[in-house]
Parts: sequence; structure tokens; C-alpha cells
Amino acid sequence: MYTLLVLADDLTGALDTAVKFAQRGIPVQVLVRWKGPGITGETEKAGPPGAPLPDEGVLVINTNTRHSPAEAARSTVMRVLERYAAVPYVYKKTDSTLRGNIGAELEALVLGRKLRVLPFVPAYPDLGRHTRGGRQYLDSVPIDQTAMAKDALNPIRRSFIPGIIAEETALPVRLIPGGPAGAGAGPEIWIYDAEKNADLREIARTLEEQGLLAAAAGCAGFAESLADRIPFGNGQPGGKTPVKPVSSPKKALPPGGNTLPVLVVSGSRHPASLAQTEAALKAGIPGAAVDGDKLLNPRWFEGEEAASLISRCGELLDTGCCILGTGMSLGRTPPGKETKPVSGAGTEGWGAAGFLGRLAGPILRRRPAHLVVFGGDTLLGVTEFLGCPLLNPIDEILPGIVLAGTPAGQLIVTKSGAFGGPGLIAAILEFFRNLPVDAA
Repeated sequence: MYTLLVLADDLTGALDTAVKFAQRGIPVQVLVRWKGPGITGETEKAGPPGAPLPDEGVLVINTNTRHSPAEAARSTVMRVLERYAAVPYVYKKTDSTLRGNIGAELEALVLGRKLRVLPFVPAYPDLGRHTRGGRQYLDSVPIDQTAMAKDALNPIRRSFIPGIIAEETALPVRLIPGGPAGAGAGPEIWIYDAEKNADLREIARTLEEQGLLAAAAGCAGFAESLADRIPFGNGQPGGKTPVKPVSSPKKALPPGGNTLPVLVVSGSRHPASLAQTEAALKAGIPGAAVDGDKLLNPRWFEGEEAASLISRCGELLDTGCCILGTGMSLGRTPPGKETKPVSGAGTEGWGAAGFLGRLAGPILRRRPAHLVVFGGDTLLGVTEFLGCPLLNPIDEILPGIVLAGTPAGQLIVTKSGAFGGPGLIAAILEFFRNLPVDAA
């Protein structure tokens, strides 16, 4: 059985947390989408498909509940916790800008593990996410005064974390700026302030001393501190566990890996991702856009226009890089034009971003390339249509920017739509160009 279970509500979040353990040589696998026992069959009953993890490993599951109704998210988390009740440590990964069903999913963890106290540490200093006085900040600005307030699917309306939690649960919440004075009679959620990585490390040390490390919540920032405190394998903290170090990402490439072109797939409408694709397009990197409404029509993929787009992207990859996105994600469609999610087997509630993934497979078969994906919904679609149930995190090439591999050997660089500066695509291309030709 695994040592640690991590539950994330979207796929990019699952990966940016998983990589914190992979970097320390701790075996990690990411299940790209929870479908539940009885749906995936016997492989699910025995654990995720693919190579089994050793007992000291970490299983990260994307519950895919970021956009679910609160009650559905609560129920899903409870079912996953029941399925993996024997795993001794659990971490509920939340979005660093507090999108999604924060209160419902934290309550599910409290009830599912029968907790007296759930420590919640949402800061991620490396990416400018700070918690001060129980309020969440992004680059020193309250999150409800940033672009997150206009998020198309999960607009943030407040920055005071107890208020966000209270929207979906009546569990008591306590602010812990410097250390708890003692727990109350019933279950509580404790919110910890943190502005520096040193704060996160001190919180992890304190929780270990208080016996509160078995269940916690937060984003990828605090997961890094947990990796050094949770006992893996021989009972020692992760930083001391003598497991085989993770392979260098350069050694994960086929020979001549740095000569492959790069296909960037972006369905994210976040201003950070829009600025990144805009900067790359202005620098001369070619792009191919498709109207999001067309992606929601299954028949469109069988027509001449889709075939022509796939062929064009294959040709553009001969230049070294091609950016594929919706008209909105590439800045060619006015932001006011929204596309509605559709229903269908296995794709309930998907929007245009998810269906971009249906184009990635045919393009890569026409012209092999490295894959870069912006946004959790887009990444879920890519993995779904590539038939990839698992991802293996390899390394973090920049803060929040994860290099992962599929069981078939495809390399994917992933990121949340909100991460990174305008020059990110150029930086990723430079990373691939610097890989040795004889990597093996």
C-alpha cells in the first residue's frame, strides 16, 4: 500500500504537487482522472493501471471536481477516501488562488478521516501566493482584486479564507498566525499564515511534533515541506529515505530528443496564458486557432476543416514549434464570446478546452513532437484522447512548470493557466533545445 495519497481537483494541480515528491526520489504516479471502483474494473481495485508502486510510494489522484457542484465534489472526495482508507497519510491539494469547492472538499477530508483538526496551508511563496491574517494574496494583491475575480468558470469573490470555506461548510475555522493555543471540542479547520518557504517548513515541523501530519491540505508549496517530514519506506522522513533517485529528465528522452519540434496546446483563457501565447506569436512562432464552438460539435472532427487544421499544424511543426488553441485562448476571439460545456459519455461538462485534446493525437501521429499543455481542462482532454490513464512526474523545469512522461514515453510539459510570465514559451523551447542530442 502507498504511504501518501494526494487528492487534487484538477490535473495540472495534481502534477505540480506530485513533482515535489518525484524530485526527492520518492516514487510517484498520477492517476489522470478518478472514475471510481466498478468503472475501471479490476485494475482499479488493485490500484491504478501501469507499473505498481513500492510501498513507500505516493499516489496522486485527479478527482476532476474543480468545476463540479459542491455536493458532487464532497461525495467524490469521500468515495476516494473510502477506497484508500488504509493509506496512512493524505493530502488534499487545493488551488493556490482558492478556486473550486474548497469548503466542501476540506469538509469531506475531515469527515472521511474523522479528524479533530485539519491543518490548511494554502500559501505558495515561490509563485507569489501568500497568506496573511487569513487572507490570500497574489503578488501582494488580495486574490479577489486580481484576474482570478474574472475567472470564466470559478470567479473568486473574496480573499478572506474563512469566508470562502464557510460558503460550503459549517465546520469551525480558526486562524493560526503563529501557532495554535489548543484544539476545541469538535472538528476544526486551522488556517496557517505563511509568506516564505521557511514559514512552510516551520509549519510542517510543528505539525509533526503535534501529531497532526497524517492529514493536511494546501497547495504544491506546502507539499514540498511535507515531502521532507512524512516517513517513506524505512520510517524516515522523505529527505532521508534511501530510495533510488529519479532519472534525469535528459535521460528520459529518446536519442536526438532535442531535435524534435514542440507542439503547444493552450485552452486556457487566464490572462497569464494569454500573455504567454501573445508573446510567442509576436516573436514569430506560428499558431493555429479553431473556433471553440466547432470543438463542441463531434461531427466537426470528421470533416475537411478538421483534417486541414491537423495537416497545417503538422507542417507548422517543421518550423520548430506550433501553438494550437481556441480562438479565445490565442486572443483571436473577443473574451465576451463564451462556449457552453457539452454532455457526452466520459466528457460531461467539458468545454472547448478539453476537446482541443482530440486534435493532439492526430497531429503527433503526423509529426512526432514534444507536447506542452496549458490549463488543467486542456491537459485532461489531451490525456483522455491519447488514451493515457497515468502520468509520471519527472522534474520541475521552472516553478509550477512540470515535465512529465506517459507510460508510452511521450514527454509533456504542463502548467496551470495562471502560472508563469510572458516569456514562458520561449523558456520552455530553450529547455528542449539544451537537451543533449545523444540523450538516452
